[in-house]
Amino acid sequence: MIILEKPYASEFLIDTIVQNNWPVLENEVILSSGIEEGALNMISSEDAKAFFSLKEYPVIYSNSENSINWVLENLPESHLSDYIRLFKDKIAFRKMLAEIYPEFYFKEAELSELKQLPLEELKYPFVIKPSVGFLSFGVHTVYNDNDWKSVVSNIEKEMDSAQNLYPSEVINSSKFILEEYISGDEFAIDAYYDSEGKPVILNIFQHPFLNSKDVRDRIYIMSADIMIKYMARFAILLKQIGEKNNIRNFPMHIEVRLTDDEKIIPIEINPMRFAGWCTTDVSKYAWGINVYECFLNRQKPDWNEILSQADGKIYYFSMAEVESGIDKTKIKSFDYEKYLSNFSNVLELRKINPKCNPLFAVIFGSTNNKDEIQEILKLNTRDYTRLS
Repeated sequence: MIILEKPYASEFLIDTIVQNNWPVLENEVILSSGIEEGALNMISSEDAKAFFSLKEYPVIYSNSENSINWVLENLPESHLSDYIRLFKDKIAFRKMLAEIYPEFYFKEAELSELKQLPLEELKYPFVIKPSVGFLSFGVHTVYNDNDWKSVVSNIEKEMDSAQNLYPSEVINSSKFILEEYISGDEFAIDAYYDSEGKPVILNIFQHPFLNSKDVRDRIYIMSADIMIKYMARFAILLKQIGEKNNIRNFPMHIEVRLTDDEKIIPIEINPMRFAGWCTTDVSKYAWGINVYECFLNRQKPDWNEILSQADGKIYYFSMAEVESGIDKTKIKSFDYEKYLSNFSNVLELRKINPKCNPLFAVIFGSTNNKDEIQEILKLNTRDYTRLS
């Protein structure tokens, strides 16, 4: 079953659903989406609950973590709900990993406690983030006492904004985790566990940053070189996590860091979905695969064949985010044409309404020039935003 939810479902995903005639949960988002009546194979909430309650390992995919609440309310005893509760809560996730990474430092605190935390107890540098979060809301790297004071103030403002965009199951400002800053390259992996618990990797993205304080989701890159270099190593980590938690029939998006001494440290796992905002669709350009069909039709990419035929380009998705501090009610327009002139080969532009979302656009592209990635990281969307 597919659960379509806000904030965004791509035409590619919807077309794939129609072509495969997969059941789609009937909900308010579907009813108000404007999708042609009769195009989707709808299943009522009651029927879905009755059917999946009988399944030990329900097979469900969603484009958005906004769907988490339906699963937790209707299938509370399922393994799927167990996975969601473990992985969506970063504190529970970090406690689970403590047996594997006993030396890793982390601390939990309520939002109301942040200002009162004794400075001498903080171990710099560290990253603070909501225990339940999405995108980069409330995520900051803290290097010293002065950083900490300004970060706490910014977090309070960001959480006010986030609560207006996402339900508490997706972003919750009540609890935060302070955890050891992990230096090294960051990666994101789209994968699923099959019915036997074997992990199947569908995408590996490298997540470059402009500098050590940059936490934006500006660009994620993928290439045959990245896949060849890291796939086997990341598969071992996924196998270890899967066996530890008896994971079956489960799609996920996992973020990890590869430290300077080549140690893989998991950062977080996002349940029931692949890369957010349907950015996982970029795999159709890079690899010629449909990740939704891979999971729901139990297809496993032939990576030996795919990578042997790869063209050697860097593929990517890039997010044109609304810069912090901009009053969204005053956004008049965004100069998409001028902004896209910074990209050498745009494969697809997906415009997003910035007045009710944190983005102007998602861009799929490719390049042969690594320097172009750095230039994209330097872009300031404020320079392309017209305000009233």
